[in-house]
Amino acid sequence: MSFSFNFAGDDISDTEIEDTTTNLARTTISSLSQSQATPAPSLIPAQCHNLPSLLATLPSQLTYNYLTIPSHHSISTLQSKTGTKTTNDSIHTRVPRRSLFDIRQQLMAESDPSDTTDSTNTLLEGLESGDLSNGVYEGGFKTWECAVDLADYISSHLDNLDALDEGTDIHVIELGAGSAIPSLVLLRDVLQQRRTTVQSKDVQQSNGTTRQGQRGKVKFTFCDYNADVLRLCTAANVLLTTATLALGDEQTAAAGNNENEEDIDVDERVVAECLRRLGEADVEVDFISGAWGDEFTKLVRAGMARASGAAEERVARKKILVLASETIYAPESLGVFARTVGDFLAMGDETEEVDVSVYVAAKKVYFGVGGGVAEFEEEIRKLGCRTEMVLDVKDAGVGRVVLEVKVGT
Repeated sequence: MSFSFNFAGDDISDTEIEDTTTNLARTTISSLSQSQATPAPSLIPAQCHNLPSLLATLPSQLTYNYLTIPSHHSISTLQSKTGTKTTNDSIHTRVPRRSLFDIRQQLMAESDPSDTTDSTNTLLEGLESGDLSNGVYEGGFKTWECAVDLADYISSHLDNLDALDEGTDIHVIELGAGSAIPSLVLLRDVLQQRRTTVQSKDVQQSNGTTRQGQRGKVKFTFCDYNADVLRLCTAANVLLTTATLALGDEQTAAAGNNENEEDIDVDERVVAECLRRLGEADVEVDFISGAWGDEFTKLVRAGMARASGAAEERVARKKILVLASETIYAPESLGVFARTVGDFLAMGDETEEVDVSVYVAAKKVYFGVGGGVAEFEEEIRKLGCRTEMVLDVKDAGVGRVVLEVKVGT
């Protein structure tokens, strides 16, 4: 089926990656000006969610499309490594995601227009107009440009996941996940790799003997301010990522045009198959909604402890990979976001067995709003940390970057 979006705030497409900086600045300024006239809403407290409970809220059928990740960085990286030219098609990554109009339909079915306190109405208005409502809805239903940039960078560095089959546990945490495109690139790759590998393998030791080795576990923690974004968008995309792997590479490639909408039935069998695939691949998934801050970080740490459990003796090494995109546009949240990032980096200082990497994708300037890379870097410096630009996207419009945040000045 083919659909045309006829409402404002359309999702980013793979045929035209439009610059939405002006719209983002306009809507955020509108939100800020409104907040000056009325008291700011209380921030939503952090709360944990699990995948089965979120999937239980989905309708009996989902409509989705594929987002093709256009490469800005991967081409030059591959050429420098191989010394040969490569084509875009050879390195494109396609990620399934629930269609915006399908999310909109579910929100409409769940909303009560007569109830002025129904938060679903605010989410629906934000989805249709593209507006952000400070402290209420932060734009999580849309796929923003910088998420695609981060997915591009991550997909070109998948060799970092080689450690998975060397006994290293990896915990991927995406802040402000929304459609979670960067993490889904990793999830898809892990599931594809592990379809053809076994749970254990013989590892050659230096003395010539062999021992039974085990691959590392992978955990994904998807975080978004809105629980409704997690259940209607993020969790649905996790389900789609597992389900579409069964289509086979040829069918997936044929469905790769973003304009082609596909349908999938969602029943107990499909959900059970999703959970089975994740379990077989030693992949765990959880979700956290609500505001960043101390309580948020405590929930993430608690999730890490549950994931480790008795595995502490089995795996000595761990890697934490923190991803974030379009999270520094609002000045009022820059400080707490930077401190949250700093808290994750501090985990690497607590023990030598834990390696922490943090990547933040953002526009260089969010005009008229006050947020941007320079402001974020200033907050990071206050914490004794620094940033290093690892990807610079110089398309038409405002420049975009991917920053790696590190300890030290």
